Amino acid sequence: MRRSRAWLSRGSTVIEVLMAITVLAVGASGIIAMQKLAAVSNRNAKNLEIANEVARTWVERLQGDAMLWNHPSQLDGAADLGDTRWLVNVRDPNAEMWFRPEDGGMYGVHDAFGKDDTSGTLAGPFCVNLRLTWLRPGGTERASVMRAEVRVYWLRDGIQSSADVLPDAPDPLCGDTWNAPPAVDATPELFHFLHVTTAVRKNQPL
Repeated sequence: MRRSRAWLSRGSTVIEVLMAITVLAVGASGIIAMQKLAAVSNRNAKNLEIANEVARTWVERLQGDAMLWNHPSQLDGAADLGDTRWLVNVRDPNAEMWFRPEDGGMYGVHDAFGKDDTSGTLAGPFCVNLRLTWLRPGGTERASVMRAEVRVYWLRDGIQSSADVLPDAPDPLCGDTWNAPPAVDATPELFHFLHVTTAVRKNQPL
């Protein structure tokens, strides 16, 4: 009888403890992995939302810029596209060219919250490129509609300074000259990017 009571009151063996720790570790590692995945997904979703907002901002700026583009018209044959801030960089479809909109303290660079970065460091993390082309082949001063493309790009791993971590990434990230932005389309392994296209008309299409 004494032996039976001793048997019932015995403690756990080392093997049982190790098995319990193993099960706990496997479960904990799964939870940690899920949390990491959720954190990465949330960061990517946040970056995409900021990029969308930046793209919408630039579409609105281009449409506002078109208010300064009034001629040529039937009443005034002199073209005034040169009065615009960004649309003046329009190209013929055969000479398409991306450029970073740089003028008057704007550099086509946005900070982590999507606001214009006016520091001039060109480090991002969000960079903007524009491409403006006539919708009519062999663009002419009489054309009244152009295609406006906005491209927002950022590094895949979300870091702001690329030189130390990604040697192949441009430094500064947004490109050091306005008319020679990085070849984002050619290196998709380095960048996330968002592409928005719209049409812009001059203010008086008569």
